[in-house]
Amino acid sequence: MARDWAEEHRRSDRLRALLSGTTTFGTEQPAGLVADHNHLTKIISDSLGDADRSRRKRGMLGKTHHEETAKQLAWWPAVALSDDTDGFIPVTALRTTLVEAVLGGLADDIERTGRKNRSRVSLGDIRRDVVKLLDWYILREPAATPSLFGDICLTARLRLGLPPKDVGDLLRHSLHLDSQLDGDTVDALMDLALPPSATRAGDR
Repeated sequence: MARDWAEEHRRSDRLRALLSGTTTFGTEQPAGLVADHNHLTKIISDSLGDADRSRRKRGMLGKTHHEETAKQLAWWPAVALSDDTDGFIPVTALRTTLVEAVLGGLADDIERTGRKNRSRVSLGDIRRDVVKLLDWYILREPAATPSLFGDICLTARLRLGLPPKDVGDLLRHSLHLDSQLDGDTVDALMDLALPPSATRAGDR
C-alpha cells in the first residue's frame, strides 16, 4: 500500500511538471492557469492603455505603468477560473460532464455496431469539442487527470463492457488528433495518467 501511494505521488509530481508553465512573476503553475493569467493581463493592459490614451487626448498629464498593474489585477481572476471552491467555472461539474460526454460517444459507437458484436466494436474518435474541454481540464487540473481517466475507463467497462485498453487507446488517439498539446506531451501525459489496465503495457 505504501508503495502504491509512493508511485501515485511520483506520477502526480511528474504530471504537474509536464503540464506546468512559468508565470510572469517567475513561479511554476499549471499551464492553463498561466495561459489564463497571460490572456487576462493582455486584456486589462490594453484597457488601461486605452484609458491612458484617452486621458492624454483630454490634456491630462502622466502615464500609468499599466503592464505591471495589469499583471497584478489579472492574477486572482485567473486563479478563480480554475478554482472549484468559489470560482467562476464549476470544475467538479465539468469533470462529471466530461466523463458522461465521453461515455455517451462510446455508447453511440456500441449502438451503431450492435450489442451482439461488442467484442468487435469500432470506436469513433472523441468529438473535437469534448477534446477541447478535456484540454481545458487537463491543463488546469493536471494532478486530477489520472482520476478523470480512471473514471472514464472504469465506467466504460462497468456500464458498456468495453476493455480499458480500448478506451485508453481511444483517449490517446483523440488527443493526438485534436489536443492543443504536442504529440510527445500527449504520449507522456497518457503514460502517466492512464490506469495500468488502459496502457499499452497493460496487455503484456
